[in-house]
Amino acid sequence: MKINGKSMRSLVRENRSILFDEQIIDIDKLKNSKVVVAFSGGRDSVALLHYLYLISKNYNIDLFACHVNHGIRGEMGERDENFCKSFCGKFDIPLFIKKIDVPSYVRRFNLSVEDAARKLRYQALFEVLQKLDADYIATAHHFDDIVETFFVKVFTGSAIYNLKGFDRSDRVLRPFANVERIQIEKYIKHNKLEYVDDETNFSSDYVRNWVRLKIIPEIRNYNRGYLNNIYSIQEQSSELKNFLHNHLADSPLKFEQFLAHIDKDYLLSKSIFERRFLIAKMFERFFRVEKKHIDNAMNLLGGTSKRINMPDRFIFEVSMNKVIIFHKDLIEKFIFLKKESDDIVFLPKLCKYIKFDGPLKDAVLTIRNRKDGDRVDGLKLKDILIEKKIDKFDRDRLVVVEKDGKIIWVENVWEVNENIKVIGMEV
Repeated sequence: MKINGKSMRSLVRENRSILFDEQIIDIDKLKNSKVVVAFSGGRDSVALLHYLYLISKNYNIDLFACHVNHGIRGEMGERDENFCKSFCGKFDIPLFIKKIDVPSYVRRFNLSVEDAARKLRYQALFEVLQKLDADYIATAHHFDDIVETFFVKVFTGSAIYNLKGFDRSDRVLRPFANVERIQIEKYIKHNKLEYVDDETNFSSDYVRNWVRLKIIPEIRNYNRGYLNNIYSIQEQSSELKNFLHNHLADSPLKFEQFLAHIDKDYLLSKSIFERRFLIAKMFERFFRVEKKHIDNAMNLLGGTSKRINMPDRFIFEVSMNKVIIFHKDLIEKFIFLKKESDDIVFLPKLCKYIKFDGPLKDAVLTIRNRKDGDRVDGLKLKDILIEKKIDKFDRDRLVVVEKDGKIIWVENVWEVNENIKVIGMEV
């Protein structure tokens, strides 16, 4: 096969001299693998897809592309999508098109456009990865992108151990991480490759674009070596993060679905630096963490039974015994009516079964979580929960059983009726 009048072997040889094999990250991982390239149609992703295409035969790479239309740029987004179809068709590269609705996600979860687009984009890429049973996602992030991220993180607020451009992932590869933008431009020009420009990349309204258009060129013109120094700081930041991760590996931090918690006394026994790291570790599983999120959480540690809202409908809570981050859906109000014919009731939000025996087996009952003003035996349920030092999150998920408007049983707190019990999921 010939491209632009040149044989494939000749093109591979020429392009290796431009990008240099030793600069490509994880090239050994690419061998004998199935790879999905994140393909926007922009200069960087065009260069990456083309380069991987040229080496795919020698490295036995099963190559695919995925274009994500963010639903932000209207006709220009459609133009980019059509370009990607044309480019991949030219090289016979299978292309997946994923359409996402970033504006709706921004409104729903109160995120920035950049954060929402990034989250949904990777979600779409992983869907294709799983569908193909592929080994890796490859993105075209390069050296300049990584250094730009340093400034974005510094300006928008980030911990000192989180200044690295992009965390390494077992499934996401960034082959161009050591390649500079100017080398990619040279590659594009040498191969006479067409690409599309996202007009928003030239607007300084976004922090990253401002850094890319104003700051990085000034540093490069003044002293190119300064960029290497920044990259070195990012590597040290990553090393510090790894050290803290290993140092605190035995912490009682527990993760569940949409939930993470840690013993409060343990957290308070640690240095402020360690506390911040552990809180960030809790948060980063669920949303993109900024310095303000950590600061707000740290300000709550001195109290009890306090909550604040976090991104993506998560709530951070400092309670009597533990510190917890959880999704708001986990404490939504629920109410079920047990009919006469029911002896077992399933509570889907809690993933619990409640079994009724004896005279209650055929009774009509109300099953709910607690509400303000609840009383048992003449005492306020709230006071009983505080006396028993039950954390606020657990209080909001307790099962309350009511008969004829009167509470007759409270899970783990007032289980006075032996005919009611929580049973396992195996039923």
